[in-house]
Amino acid sequence: MQAIGRGLNAIIIVMTAFGGAAIMMMMMHISADVTGRYFFNKPLPATIAIVSNYYMVIAAFIPLALCQKRDAHISVEVMMQLFPQGVQRHAYKVAWLYSAAVFMLLTYTSWIQAETRRAAGSYIMELGFKVPIWPGYYLLPIGFGLVAMVLLYQFAIYVTGAKSGLDATDPWSGGEHPIETI
Repeated sequence: MQAIGRGLNAIIIVMTAFGGAAIMMMMMHISADVTGRYFFNKPLPATIAIVSNYYMVIAAFIPLALCQKRDAHISVEVMMQLFPQGVQRHAYKVAWLYSAAVFMLLTYTSWIQAETRRAAGSYIMELGFKVPIWPGYYLLPIGFGLVAMVLLYQFAIYVTGAKSGLDATDPWSGGEHPIETI
């Protein structure tokens, strides 16, 4: 089980780095567009289409698994805090299974949408340039699917009590970031 977790952790690190690279590329692309627009009266073509259909989608959806790995998603605990600690701990773990089902559904539906967009050859026209946008639709099922895998793995670790490989060093936290396995 630990080897699976380490592999999953490596995929999360690569995908998060990909998300970070998209943010850097987006900043450079927008800066070049603004510079071209205001200093040379020559904006970069299709900047808005590329930023909104590629960079922003990558930055928002690809690193979602890192949030799950770190248990950093937003949660509302209004009623949960009224239960005993043991019930709370188990309820959160069962919520992983429910969340995995939701993310698997999101993966499936976004994959169907991506296939539909690919078949249609979806594109946007911007400043006379035809920008294909259908490839960006595949980014959602990739991000959602990775989150679903992390959730299922975390639940499997909880059920089996095995050691998790997801607690490997996280290069963005400055050290170890263990997952609670109880």
